Amino acid sequence: MVPMEELRLSAKDKQDARMALLSYYSSECIAHGAYLVALAVGFLGLVEATPHILEFATSVVSPTLSEEFVIRLILGLMASGFIVLVVYVLGRAVVLGYLRSAILNVKPKEGSGVEFEPGTTVTFMQQLHEACLDYVKGKHGIWTKFYELKVGYLALIWLNLFVVFLIISVILLYVP
Repeated sequence: MVPMEELRLSAKDKQDARMALLSYYSSECIAHGAYLVALAVGFLGLVEATPHILEFATSVVSPTLSEEFVIRLILGLMASGFIVLVVYVLGRAVVLGYLRSAILNVKPKEGSGVEFEPGTTVTFMQQLHEACLDYVKGKHGIWTKFYELKVGYLALIWLNLFVVFLIISVILLYVP
């Protein structure tokens, strides 16, 4: 079934919608590139501040924890947080690049196949966007996980990575 509004869209309207999505994906790619640059600058600032952070952390630590353990704990937190952010932003940038390429040749998804929330309307742009997502999911499956990743899952990934770093640090601390 063809939505009513699609009957009124001219070829120029459809091309304009495609160009608008291309522009949107391109601006998102540029923004994610800027996020990566900001993360690199932040990392350099963090490296510069690390001695001060470690000095503060070891001065307020409880006497029950060794200074070496606290240093490894703080470094593990910093490294795991940075790695998760870089991988997340880089993964999203890659997916957005794939979406940008896909918009040039995908066929809009049919109205009945488009997922939308109650109270919203299925638009031609949404049909194009959903078609791009389906195309990228089919062709580059693993990368689309970054595009759809929720904050809770990102925090869980960070926590797991932190635990792995902490275990490695503790093992290295007590291995002669």
